[in-house]
Amino acid sequence: MVIGAYGRVGQLITANALNRGHTVIGVAHRRHANLFQAPILIKDILEINRDDIANLDAIVDAVGAWSPATESVHYQGLLHVIELIKGTRIHYLKVGGANTLYLDQIHQRTLQELPLYYPDYMQDLCNAHAEGLKILRTYTHIDWTYVTPTYNFDPTRQGTGTYHVEGEEFKAAASQNPNDGRHDYITYADYAQAMLDIIEQHNYIRQRITLVSGNNPVPTQRY
Repeated sequence: MVIGAYGRVGQLITANALNRGHTVIGVAHRRHANLFQAPILIKDILEINRDDIANLDAIVDAVGAWSPATESVHYQGLLHVIELIKGTRIHYLKVGGANTLYLDQIHQRTLQELPLYYPDYMQDLCNAHAEGLKILRTYTHIDWTYVTPTYNFDPTRQGTGTYHVEGEEFKAAASQNPNDGRHDYITYADYAQAMLDIIEQHNYIRQRITLVSGNNPVPTQRY
């Protein structure tokens, strides 16, 4: 199941899954043009029930929300789905927020604290992602993976075909200016490829991981 199947990353994850021969159910809160040959369940994430998830192996939560009125879905929707899958072996994978990555080895400071990376107007969204990760970490008997793209997450370019799986720490530029950053870039296409690899291998259970391809090809551009 891909929740948020009509979103840009959701579309790519769905297409990758279909191309690899998986059976996919997409979930969206409203209908769009038919983009792929997969059943689409038109429901809000909070309306999904146990019948909807019967016989699933994995759920990808790729919901996107960017306004103060909707951003709570990043933790309220997460909590709803996690409660539904308690007692099952369904693998829940959340498309996470790079703001939650740590800047230090003792995991006290996060990337969200650097204003040139995440200015004030993004803090509500950042807090919603942080709350979602905090909730996930309390579930010790659920197969979950929080899959964070690195800071520059590019929907516009084709995939490079390569990616690295890294941990919870992000090396910000010494200047604290993202224009000077290195090793901070991945495309949506490479992220989607990686997500399917993780699902198929059933890896990184109860872990937060980061997906990275390399350096931003246009250092002054944000995505």
